[in-house]
Amino acid sequence: MRENPLRIRTRNRAGILLFFVTLFFSSAGLAQQTTVKGSVMSEAGSALPNVSVQVKGTTTGTATDSSGNFSIVVPDANAVLVFSSVGYTEKEEALNGRSELAVVLTASSQSLEQVVVIGYGRQRKSDLTGSVAVLTSSDLSYQATANAAQSLQGKVAGVQVTNQGAPGTSPTIRIRGLGSVRSNVDPLYVVDGVLTNDISFLSNNDIESMSILKDASASAIYGIRAANGVVVITTKRGKSGKANIYYSGYAGVQKVTNRVQLANGSEYIELLNEKDKIAAARANNSNPTLRNPGDYPNSTNWYDEILRNNAMIQNHELGFSGGTENVQYALGGGYFRQEGIAKGNQYERINVRGAVDAKVTSFLKVGGNLTVSGTESDNLPNGLFSSAYVGSSSVPVRGEDGSFSDLTEFGSFGNPAASLFYNRNRTKGLRLVGGVYAEVYLMKGLTFKSAYGIDRTNSDNRIYIPRYNVSSVQRDTTQKLTKKVEDPSSYYWDNTLTYDFTINKDHRFTALIGTNIQQERIHTMTAARLGVPDYGEESWYLNLGDATGQTSDESISLYRARSVFGRLNYSFAQKYLLTATLRRDAASIFPKSNQVDYFPSVGLGWVISQERFMEDQSIFQLLKLRGSWGKMGNSRIPNSVVIGVSTGGNYSQPGQTGSGVDQVGPANLLWETTNETDIALEMAMLKSRLTFEVDYYNKLTKNSIFSVTVNSAVGASNTSYLDNNADIKNAGFEFNLRWKDKVGEFNYAIGGNLALNRNEVVGLRPGTVGIYGGYVNFFPTTYTTVGQSIGQFYGRQVVGIFQNKAEIDNYKTSAGQVIQPGAQPGDFKFADINNDGVINDYDRVFLGSSIPKYNFGANLYLEYKGVDLTVDVYGQGGNKIYNAKRYKQLGNENYDKDFYDNRWHGEGTSNTYPSADLSSTDANKVSNSWYVESGNFFKIRNLQLGYNFSQNLTEKIGLRGLRVYFNAVNPFNFFKYNGFTPEITNVDPNAAINQRVDAISQGVDNNVYPMSAIYNFGININL
Repeated sequence: MRENPLRIRTRNRAGILLFFVTLFFSSAGLAQQTTVKGSVMSEAGSALPNVSVQVKGTTTGTATDSSGNFSIVVPDANAVLVFSSVGYTEKEEALNGRSELAVVLTASSQSLEQVVVIGYGRQRKSDLTGSVAVLTSSDLSYQATANAAQSLQGKVAGVQVTNQGAPGTSPTIRIRGLGSVRSNVDPLYVVDGVLTNDISFLSNNDIESMSILKDASASAIYGIRAANGVVVITTKRGKSGKANIYYSGYAGVQKVTNRVQLANGSEYIELLNEKDKIAAARANNSNPTLRNPGDYPNSTNWYDEILRNNAMIQNHELGFSGGTENVQYALGGGYFRQEGIAKGNQYERINVRGAVDAKVTSFLKVGGNLTVSGTESDNLPNGLFSSAYVGSSSVPVRGEDGSFSDLTEFGSFGNPAASLFYNRNRTKGLRLVGGVYAEVYLMKGLTFKSAYGIDRTNSDNRIYIPRYNVSSVQRDTTQKLTKKVEDPSSYYWDNTLTYDFTINKDHRFTALIGTNIQQERIHTMTAARLGVPDYGEESWYLNLGDATGQTSDESISLYRARSVFGRLNYSFAQKYLLTATLRRDAASIFPKSNQVDYFPSVGLGWVISQERFMEDQSIFQLLKLRGSWGKMGNSRIPNSVVIGVSTGGNYSQPGQTGSGVDQVGPANLLWETTNETDIALEMAMLKSRLTFEVDYYNKLTKNSIFSVTVNSAVGASNTSYLDNNADIKNAGFEFNLRWKDKVGEFNYAIGGNLALNRNEVVGLRPGTVGIYGGYVNFFPTTYTTVGQSIGQFYGRQVVGIFQNKAEIDNYKTSAGQVIQPGAQPGDFKFADINNDGVINDYDRVFLGSSIPKYNFGANLYLEYKGVDLTVDVYGQGGNKIYNAKRYKQLGNENYDKDFYDNRWHGEGTSNTYPSADLSSTDANKVSNSWYVESGNFFKIRNLQLGYNFSQNLTEKIGLRGLRVYFNAVNPFNFFKYNGFTPEITNVDPNAAINQRVDAISQGVDNNVYPMSAIYNFGININL
């Protein structure tokens, strides 16, 4: 049947019309999509890799490659691209039909719009109401340090970094003072969202940015773990574009910076004879037996025997990164090895790190990162440096038969060289830190993120004592093996909902709500057996020893917390700022009645330079006043607290047992809380070349863990226990000043920071007293009480040295009573503080604190045609050190050369240094001001000279970048303290995290590892 021609024509017309309509809309859709290419450079003209390029208002984005180039498909030829990179000003570029761009970013040091990482998010620096300091990869990567936290020294005002000399050890970091006596006071580290206690698994080159949250407005979002400050770290991630391959490495040597000189053999014998003469006179013995110097022809410097002249250090890192618009990856590995200054001491670390980020759909992004760090260290025997100081220098290292010499002729001294020779102490560890996340873009500005992270370590420490016999005090026949296994682990799970929106352009809001679950488990097991055969490390196993003599111990602590938190950021016309935070924490380590607490904070800001009355001025690019108040917590309290410890016993009734209380203690301990107020002024002037910031803060820690004395009438066996007893205040000022500019091809920058802090115990529970600490030879050296700082040195005040018997007899009270009748010439002359005519413990005074009153840093950067020079300096002062090396004189211990040269050894020879009779308890062996020395120091922290080869040259040899440099760490150190270093803490890095701190013993130099200078050459290659 033939079809109607009209219907055919009508149908064809409809089809043709549909075709053209479809073609029109398809063409229109294709016309809207545009590929934009371009490059991003710094003001100095160098390419900037890893710059984020985002289509404003969408999730579409990419990043520049290692040459600073990018390519992105945009949905609209009139779209706006947002360029951002940590350390640089965020910049928006409207395309207006352009398909090629050349973008220049301004360095953040001149930026008012720098984007910084904060807790659970990012924020423009100009919008911050809290105190946040930011370091970028360029501030950290050039330094030769085993731990990235060491690079903070001198970089940030209010952050005191005390580096320890032993290889592989973490530095001690205090942010705005010390607020606790017994609890852990290390800051919280947050690495890509993972909450952790230290960052020893990271290398400097792993870090993209580091934000130090110093005040409550910035830190309170972390609740019960925020009281000691928070360090938020973002590691480097992969970027889309051509794959980037890099190598970074250096190698060099370490040398002791200030080797303490000891009295040699003849000087040692001379000092002993002087001491014995005075001791004999004190005992009315006119005929002491003296040593014949000719009988002691040897001279040994025990420091020379245990220290290396040159200790090697090296670091190598290899990395790959790249990706597409939807998937980015980064993979890298590193090897670090550091020999200790002491012989036989070394540390090795191998790191493998990977990260991936994937845009699954237009509304879903997932990713994860993992770092595996394996470490191995050969450790030193306990007390090695102390034994080298006191050991007799008139005895050779070995006798004529080649065996180690016996030092017991002069006292119970071990041979330090033998201690090293027979030392078998090795630790192996494996640490895994990582996390995964998923981000869901629910609607414009509304993002849900769920993140899970873990931090787990397995550590195996084995100490083996072989069979040996050096002397009666230095021998062993047991062949004892001690094994200590630790496997601390923690995890967290965060869920956050963030909504960014703007109303009428002037009202900008960022609202955040979230939940957090975290757990920290610390498990330690120690076991030992005797009779383990000595066949080297392969025989270090407990089952080879005698089971009948085995000892073992195991401990575990578990901490869990559930938290809900929220934060609101508001900005009106970029002039008036508000940040409000509230967090609710519930922790399992406390009874149910005390598990929950709330941690609020509020911050306000006024950007004065945005006001209308500032429009016509050109001096200030930024003038901002901000203030904040907040409450933070410290839940890392001691985990070995007496809670009604009792002794068992049977009651009279059959079948019933009971117990009686043996020790008195608190029913429970609460976390410590800190209330902090911060007021600050920020300025940027002269086209932002000059920036200045000043902060005033006042931190009051309440419920600080502090000893409480037990009333003896109670009948308890313990004399004190820990409780929430003290209020401790830290208050001070922080100043930051920086100038950055360029003249032609010459770029330069200079900056400095200064922090002033006063630490004071402002309150104790009524009826309680202060606590003694810093014990050396069973004598306390510190006393902590109201009105003084934590760990204040305490003892008698020396006012001179008695020169003769007449001066002793003439040191009288107004009533004619001789004040120190038993003294001998050469003894300390003590002040009679209470004027009672008797020198005793009532005459003790406070002698200074180990806590610095100020610290400062300065940084200089110069660059011209690829040649650059970087100089970092650091110093601190107002603190004291207790020279416990000298205080340990109990008998015939050795002396240092400084003492020999300046001692009293006859009338008129010295009025500052006593005689050699330091071991006389009543005369000279009491805590006093002579042992307290200045802890002030100033040093060149880092000095680096480098050269970046030109791009024309590197391209010819097939490289994207090439840099070589020479670096010196701690090359110049200036201080008066008579020791290896004034950087002294009493933190045991091997102790459990809740048992590391002994704040009342800080600054006591008892067995300090020497500090070293590092000289190394390095190279950076980009392929």
